[in-house]
Amino acid sequence: MNVLEFVDQVLYGLMGPLGRTVFGSIQDAIAIGILLKLPGLIGEIIIGKDFSSFDICLKESPWGVSRYACFIIVASDFLLWIVLAGRIIGRFWADLKDLKNNP
Repeated sequence: MNVLEFVDQVLYGLMGPLGRTVFGSIQDAIAIGILLKLPGLIGEIIIGKDFSSFDICLKESPWGVSRYACFIIVASDFLLWIVLAGRIIGRFWADLKDLKNNP
């Protein structure tokens, strides 16, 4: 049995079916967290600049490619956070409805 199966069994033992939901949400958060770092890393490798917020984008030249790349990278990070939040909320909502229907 690997570590992930052990953690899954411990969470299931402590929290029941909700433990599996928590475990799946943690796995999603880790995977999407890694995906969040990729656009910034690619921008840093190709362009050589670190883009972490819209404030940094506004400091770039309005006619340069770096400004538009910055907006795309920051917007993609923001959208990935929305996806992560939506998945977690959706999972918990479905699990709570399941608990309500099957006491």
